Amino acid sequence: MVIIRIKGGLGNQLFQYASAFSLAKRLNTELKLDTSFYPQQTLRGFKLDKLEVDFREIYEPEKWVEILKNKYINKGLRKANIKEIPIGTNAIYLLETRSDIVEQFFTIKKDKIYVDGYYQSEKYFAEYRDTLLQQFVPSYKPEEEYSYVLEEIKNTLSVGVHVRRGDFIKGANDSNPNHYLLGEQYYHNALRYMSEKLPTSAVYYWFSDDIEWVKSCFGEKENFRFVSLHTKNGDIDEMQVMKRCQHIIAANSTFSWWAAWLNENPKAIKTVPEKRFGNLHMIPNGWIRLPVE
Repeated sequence: MVIIRIKGGLGNQLFQYASAFSLAKRLNTELKLDTSFYPQQTLRGFKLDKLEVDFREIYEPEKWVEILKNKYINKGLRKANIKEIPIGTNAIYLLETRSDIVEQFFTIKKDKIYVDGYYQSEKYFAEYRDTLLQQFVPSYKPEEEYSYVLEEIKNTLSVGVHVRRGDFIKGANDSNPNHYLLGEQYYHNALRYMSEKLPTSAVYYWFSDDIEWVKSCFGEKENFRFVSLHTKNGDIDEMQVMKRCQHIIAANSTFSWWAAWLNENPKAIKTVPEKRFGNLHMIPNGWIRLPVE
């Protein structure tokens, strides 16, 4: 059995699920999700149950898991770089302690493996891309607003542009240097790059938690569209719409990382900030890294 600790927003949930799914497939065992992070949350909600994902059931953490998940114990293990914590002879707690690849992930074999971390690299799950493309779609009926925007995007030379501000503004003093507010210059660089590669008929679809800031900085040009879906599952729907754009300008965000990764256009141009914002191996080959200043 593989159990994955699910935490964070939609993008991080997809990373965690994809990695654990890959591990469970390799070991030919069942996958369970530990969602105990969410009952105490107000900003983040559990989203995977709205997708066509494949897991047996929600896992009820055992006492030894709760101890190792304790924020002080967990932080101490990470600081000491202890990745594997054996529990008896047939169970192990596999902890991501650094922003590098956990090599043990690819060789570990136990009856019960509890996986804890973000695992933000396709190296963990790229071999199951086709399956994940089928799973990371809504399990609910699309609303009319979503279908309308999707149809428009499918019929234009579309470039999805993601701007993340909200929680990064509030977390401006975050001690993690990878959590930074991405300024205007990156988008000017990306827009210029796209304009050099694409015909003038390209239409730019802006997705953001602060559309008014986007409009004030970049204007309301004829080839700009601003997408703010008010559907029941707006975040999932916006990712689904963004991934259908022919090209992607991603932010320093797992949300638009996934929109880019799920994009199936073989000729898609995908840009990301040059400045690191996640795992050292987060950016796939072929994506274009652009300066943020």
